Amino acid sequence: MKQIRIASTREIAQNDQGQRFVCEWMEGSLMNRWLLKNRLAEALEVHGTGSHWVEVRDAHPVRHTAPA
Repeated sequence: MKQIRIASTREIAQNDQGQRFVCEWMEGSLMNRWLLKNRLAEALEVHGTGSHWVEVRDAHPVRHTAPA
């Protein structure tokens, strides 16, 4: 399984307006990819080419679970 997120340059990420497009790692499901594709398009429209991008990594399996 893969994980995805939107990242940006440090200067953009420190800006409140730029921070709203940056997100944490999430499951790379079809729905999440669709969501990030739309969010990335909006970020690039607002901040310009190269300001934000999608990063992909292999998901790290959970080794231990806590009892509920």
